[in-house]
Amino acid sequence: MSQEELDGLIQRARNRDPAAVATLFERFYPKVLRYMRYRVPPAHAEDLAGEAFFRVLRGLSDQQGSFRAWLFTIARNLVLDHRKSAKVRLEQPLTASIADDLKDDNDPAAIVEQGMDIEEALRDLTEEQQELLDLKFHQGLSNAEIGAVTGRSPEAVRGLQFRALSALRDVLETGRNRHAR
Repeated sequence: MSQEELDGLIQRARNRDPAAVATLFERFYPKVLRYMRYRVPPAHAEDLAGEAFFRVLRGLSDQQGSFRAWLFTIARNLVLDHRKSAKVRLEQPLTASIADDLKDDNDPAAIVEQGMDIEEALRDLTEEQQELLDLKFHQGLSNAEIGAVTGRSPEAVRGLQFRALSALRDVLETGRNRHAR
């Protein structure tokens, strides 16, 4: 969907067009739910994703700037609020459904092994690095949008992304070297 199409859809949703609201929900709910599943216990992910969309609908008339950045800012704030009120640690890693993202359908064993390697490696990253990689590569946000979500400049996002990918590479290489012995 082009930015122009998204802007038109948002405008129709602001005017309470039920079809436009449904289309926004269909397009973005799965992404928000996935984001939630990486950050809160599974039992809470759907509730928080639903709450995010309730807040989107309530605040849509006042929304300005990037819709995606605004949406994920709402989602992120809900996660932070949930953690504060529940005083829980991250229980499910970024890789909750990483095997779903692997494209090699020819060798199921390789998919599982690769998914396990990546899941293990991502656990070694900081929560900040995990969030950035999710927003960038799973959700497809730009550095400017990630900056709007996290309160960083696009340059700071770029630096964090570089460090996160370097750390991920190092962890994966260390794991491969361990298995080669």
